[in-house]
Amino acid sequence: MIDNTPLVAVGGGLFAVMALAYAGAFALRTARSRKRGDAGSTDESYVLSGVFGLLALLMAFAFSLAIGRYENRRELAIEEANAIGTMSTRLALLDAGQRMPLANSLSAYAALRAETGRVEDDALWQASATRAAAQCGAFGDGLFTTLHGMPPDTRAPLLVQAYNDMCDIATSRHAARTARLPGEVLLLLALYCCAGAAMLGTAHGGTGQRHLFGSALFFALLAAAFTTVLDLDRPRGGAILVPQDELETVAAGLSKAR
Repeated sequence: MIDNTPLVAVGGGLFAVMALAYAGAFALRTARSRKRGDAGSTDESYVLSGVFGLLALLMAFAFSLAIGRYENRRELAIEEANAIGTMSTRLALLDAGQRMPLANSLSAYAALRAETGRVEDDALWQASATRAAAQCGAFGDGLFTTLHGMPPDTRAPLLVQAYNDMCDIATSRHAARTARLPGEVLLLLALYCCAGAAMLGTAHGGTGQRHLFGSALFFALLAAAFTTVLDLDRPRGGAILVPQDELETVAAGLSKAR
């Protein structure tokens, strides 16, 4: 469900929950301090440092996972552009009469793959990926029909290898698009942010000083960091998008060559 939630709403919701956790913990600790006449201790500072140290570790872990997945999707997009370009180049090994139908089919496939990479909605993306896979199959059928009508020579292995690479990378991109950070990791990170806010409210309640500006700024930074992790984990649904420039350039080049 969080995949379909706007990032601004996620960040704003997390900030609001952290603020409520801080305010509630501050009020409870202030009331207890007045009743007992005690104040914040050094031990609380140690506990607070440990809590936020672990929070920093969890945030860094989530960032590492999200950036790794983003880089993987970016590299696969470049590899697919290279694979389609290689397939187009190797079609030049065929005679003009054999090459032109295959070149047109490959151009249509490249255009569909570029279009698929721009789709944000998961359902529409799956439909577009299915159309591209069908076009890839049609191109393969035409390629193998052409190869069967040719005398055996060294061109066939080169063309078949290029076709297999092109199909394999499309499958890898499909898997990379569907792979997301485990929901349990994101939930733990959000809960730990809220727990840290409550611990901060407890520590401030012991001293009777709210530090509203500093606390609000800290919560905003935590919410922004959490939102950035989600943005990196979303292939096309946020502000940080995997560039499709190379694939679109290849598709445009093949379209002009038709």
